[in-house]
Amino acid sequence: MLQLEPGMLVWAWITFFFVLIVLSKVALKPILSAIENREQSIRNDLEQARKQHDEAEALLEKHRQMIAGAEAEARKLIKESQTIAEKARQDIIEKARQESGKLLDRARDEIEQQKESALASLRSEVADLAVGAAEKIILHNLDKEKQKVVVDEYLKTMPGTLKN
Repeated sequence: MLQLEPGMLVWAWITFFFVLIVLSKVALKPILSAIENREQSIRNDLEQARKQHDEAEALLEKHRQMIAGAEAEARKLIKESQTIAEKARQDIIEKARQESGKLLDRARDEIEQQKESALASLRSEVADLAVGAAEKIILHNLDKEKQKVVVDEYLKTMPGTLKN
């Protein structure tokens, strides 16, 4: 079996420490340096990621504000369009009222002209009736009672006589 000899044990320890010192001088510094570089790289990456995150948040907020502004502008434009449309509608209604007023005025004028024409025609007929009645009265040379009867009979014989 294996026996431990004190000389061998001492030499194993001396070799171990020697290799440890050589490795610490040769390999430990580059390994620690590589670890520190990696750690610094990770810190830089994290810091850069935080900055990018903050920038993204700022951009997101800016975009939200822009969207809110665009929505407000759209609402404003819609309201203005509705106002313009309402004004146009009122203008159309007002023009229609004016046109209908003009048409009514023309119709009234035409009715008035026709009324005047009808009255003139009526006056002419009444004059003709009066002349005809006067002829009959003169021809018969009657007293007042007979004259009245003759005029009434004449009026009855006339087509479309006037009635009060």
